[in-house]
Amino acid sequence: MFKIPFLSRNTTKTVNNTADQKDITVQDINSLSDLFGVMPSLAGPAVTPKTSMKVSIVFACVRLISGAIAQMPVHIFERGDNGDKTRLANHTLANLFNLQPTAVWSAATFWEFIVASVLLHGDGYAVLLRDRNGDIEEILPISPVGMNVVNNNGRLNYFFTLDGTARGLDQDDILHFPGFGFNGLKSMSVIQWGAFNSIGLELAMEQHSGEFFKSGSTQRVAVVKKGKWDEEQKEKFRTAWVKAYGGVENSKFPLVLDESTDIKALSLSAKDSQLLESREFQITDIARAFGLPSFMVNQEQKSTSWGSGIGEIGLSFLRFTLGPHLNRFEQEINRKLFLNKPMFAEFIAANLMRLTLKDRNEAYRQAIGGSQGPGWMSIDEVRKLENLPEFGGKYALPYDPIANNQPMENES
Repeated sequence: MFKIPFLSRNTTKTVNNTADQKDITVQDINSLSDLFGVMPSLAGPAVTPKTSMKVSIVFACVRLISGAIAQMPVHIFERGDNGDKTRLANHTLANLFNLQPTAVWSAATFWEFIVASVLLHGDGYAVLLRDRNGDIEEILPISPVGMNVVNNNGRLNYFFTLDGTARGLDQDDILHFPGFGFNGLKSMSVIQWGAFNSIGLELAMEQHSGEFFKSGSTQRVAVVKKGKWDEEQKEKFRTAWVKAYGGVENSKFPLVLDESTDIKALSLSAKDSQLLESREFQITDIARAFGLPSFMVNQEQKSTSWGSGIGEIGLSFLRFTLGPHLNRFEQEINRKLFLNKPMFAEFIAANLMRLTLKDRNEAYRQAIGGSQGPGWMSIDEVRKLENLPEFGGKYALPYDPIANNQPMENES
């Protein structure tokens, strides 16, 4: 029912993401690590999309941003000659973007997958599956893992594996949703560029904390005995110590030593090493890389410059965090699907800008006119925004203190 054009692979594959590297040698450990997708951080642990999502703050940031975009409807509009726009509610693409892009994906999960791919890998991809007439029937999300993008005489070609078969597609058959730092082929991943070492340090601190509590929350110690122990006594003491005090379940047992034996601490405690303070800083640093203030991922702090009300915070979140993503997504959709047509797609963010009931009532009162003069919205338009049935008649017209006080022709 659909066709997928297969392109030639007679082009040179690229290895780099955004850093221009040539002549990779065995001595260049960083380049080889980038080639195989595994890069050790300064703290030691390898930072990959999979390991990063095991860090709670990374999971929270990706979930929050992708979930916020996934709940926005994508409306298709037609632009009139006078610049007005009319929504095309029954357009085929509207159903694909808002209900079911393909058989096993809902629209919400589709957008969450795309946004998570952008945040973790740098780019999100979806294949446009067409019928025999060239009309789009499905939009199939594709994993960015293994995706190879090649510039072939000024056009991008995409090589990947679909259902176990190697595919090659022209740029007109791929929705390529870029992230920040797009260089013509791929974009910059947040976890590989903005928060790489911070995530590695967080992983290292989680590992250290786990080992600390696994050992019974005790420090490493040396048992000092007056006089000399033979090897057999040493081994018996070590075995008895581990058996009695090793693990959390044994930490409750009292320590018994004779008067000729002493214990010396060899390591700092979690408090002495400022582990908790360091972890709080890493949470803030990672959230900053994702463009989020830490208070939005439940990190307590005394003040914020994003405002105090829900409406102000939501508006700032939309402007500073989601806005750049939405702008890139809309431009990709419109240039690939509506380039020479009087139509365009737009993410509707009204729910994120929704105020409290008190603030909405005040805004509506101003919009319909009230006692301040003519309004620019009708009562029916306000009721529609609140999902209430319309009244019709004079309630479908904006308030006019002169005209609306006169009886309408169909009213007595």
